[in-house]
Amino acid sequence: MDKSTYHIKETKNNYSFSYSGDLKEALEKARKDLQKEKENQDIAHWEWIRKKAASAILAHERKIARLKAFIKCAEQNLKEREADNGNI
Repeated sequence: MDKSTYHIKETKNNYSFSYSGDLKEALEKARKDLQKEKENQDIAHWEWIRKKAASAILAHERKIARLKAFIKCAEQNLKEREADNGNI
């Protein structure tokens, strides 16, 4: 007897399912694969990386915003100083 298996094809809006061999065996294989994926310990590591990356991106964006604000304030201050020096 051939090994039973399942196939899942994902499209933009839905899934398409098929199997080969015995449906009960394919179902058991899918259940075992699901349990294996739920217990995958690598995911905790990838979640940590995603969280760390998101934090780094937010920190980067905040730093850019602070730098832009400083530059704008400094330019305005310089213009005011130049205007005051020109009026003396």
